[in-house]
Amino acid sequence: MFEAREERFATLGLAAKLPSAVIDGIWDVIDQDLTGVVRLGAVLQFALIERSDRLTVVFDDRHQSILEFDLPIDYQDQFPEMVAVLDDGQYQTMMLLSELAV
Repeated sequence: MFEAREERFATLGLAAKLPSAVIDGIWDVIDQDLTGVVRLGAVLQFALIERSDRLTVVFDDRHQSILEFDLPIDYQDQFPEMVAVLDDGQYQTMMLLSELAV
């Protein structure tokens, strides 16, 4: 799950609300900070919060651990509260939580 070399996408709904730098930053968190550290399921959820006017991405590993990653990006009020990332075994897709059909 979540191999960096697999095809990755973002939904149009997500791309309309998040700049590509944020989307790329979340992929980097998955690749550089989570892979090999925590067990990654087929669906990952990230909270986007504001801390000192900057964006912090929060990953909750099903309440076993909560990991926070500060991105060098200014927080904007139009950012969604939550982002989901789905790996269906063929594609990896980042989307708004409301777009996730489980």
